[in-house]
Amino acid sequence: MWIFKTTSTWASLLPRLVLAITFIPAGWTKLTDFQSKALSWQLNFGFEYWQTGVAVFVEFFGGIALLLGLLTKLSAFGVIVVMFVGIWVAHLDNGFYPTYDTYGYQLCLIGLAYVLIFTGGGNLSLDKRFLN
Repeated sequence: MWIFKTTSTWASLLPRLVLAITFIPAGWTKLTDFQSKALSWQLNFGFEYWQTGVAVFVEFFGGIALLLGLLTKLSAFGVIVVMFVGIWVAHLDNGFYPTYDTYGYQLCLIGLAYVLIFTGGGNLSLDKRFLN
């Protein structure tokens, strides 16, 4: 199945690591203070608790999966969806210049995840070890 396949390359290691060190801490801070984050997102953006839960799940557990190279393509797709929603809902009005609170930053993360959708986890991944 295409979603489990990965290429024999080392090129995907750096995008995986960058996304992992970005999303694991971001997801962890939201996970450990979930009630206030969910309430804040509900008041500011109209998200339901379950929608916040999905975003936090993708950030934290998707980040761990990317670090390990496990279900890399699926995790990268989740990151892309969460980042597009973040751009649309929260960052579009802040402009492009790539700082943390603008959509330029999210587009950079989307670009890294996009590469992983086509390359997979690469040589140093659990996808390569167990799923190919």
